[in-house]
Amino acid sequence: MENEALYDLESHIAGKNARARIYRDRVEWELKRGVSGGKITAGILTGGLSLAATGVKNSKAGTEMIPMRSITSVATKRDGMRNTIVSVITAGNTIGFRVSHSEAKQITEMLNRLMLAV
Repeated sequence: MENEALYDLESHIAGKNARARIYRDRVEWELKRGVSGGKITAGILTGGLSLAATGVKNSKAGTEMIPMRSITSVATKRDGMRNTIVSVITAGNTIGFRVSHSEAKQITEMLNRLMLAV
C-alpha cells in the first residue's frame, strides 16, 4: 500500500466531521469520537452525575479501508445549495462523503480514474 494520499478531505457525515483520504489503491475513512451534545445536556440537568457515569464522548467513532478494486460505483447526489454527497459503493457497503459541489466533481473524477486503472 502507498503511504501518500492523493486527496485528503473532511466531510460532514451523520452529524460528525469525518476525515477521508484517497490513495491509488484504497480509500480510508475515519470518524473520530466527538463530544455528545445530548450527554452535555443530560450532564447539566443531572448536576454532572450522568457525565461521571458515561463521559462526554459519543460512541459513533469508526474507521474503514476500502480497496480500490472493491469499489463498484461512485455516485453523487446534491445535498442543498452548497453541498453534494459522493457515495463510494462496494458490494457490501456504501460510504457517503458530504463535500462542496466543486470538491465533489474532483473526488468523483479521481475515484473513477483510479477504479478504471485497477
